[in-house]
Amino acid sequence: MKLFFSKAIWLSLCVLMVSGCSISLKPLQMDSAFPKVSYVGRGAAAGPMLMGAMGPMGIAVGMAIDEGIGKDIKSALSGSLVQNQAVVVESVAANYPDAHRFALRKIEFKADTSNDDLAYAITFLSLYPSNTTKCFKSESAPLDELKASDIGWKIITNSMTKEVACQD
Repeated sequence: MKLFFSKAIWLSLCVLMVSGCSISLKPLQMDSAFPKVSYVGRGAAAGPMLMGAMGPMGIAVGMAIDEGIGKDIKSALSGSLVQNQAVVVESVAANYPDAHRFALRKIEFKADTSNDDLAYAITFLSLYPSNTTKCFKSESAPLDELKASDIGWKIITNSMTKEVACQD
């Protein structure tokens, strides 16, 4: 009888260990909605100068310049999301292990104050279930590369440790 109970206990422990190792954790999920992407830089600065030459329409032209650059950056980001999504998820998971889900709400690219050919990103990230918003400021990158490659995702994921105060 003792032998039967010891074998049963041994077998139960083996089954428990094997089944415990096969439990998979649910991975962090990224919301599928693409974030709002904007750019503020050259056009905003050119608006007042253009106003002198074109009148009030000069400011509209300046804003249209920035909007066009923002659309180019958004196109580069959306075209390379599939290749970079896993890296973004890993970066958020490493920095926020309690999060179950997150959403990139907004990415604002801004011209570097020291060089108009460079821009940095401010990323707005919502974490769930805590329902908190975190913001991050990236390093500057060449504007031409931001408009034509996936470098935007690289600077965004590298900025996940550089939290800044969120300002809407």
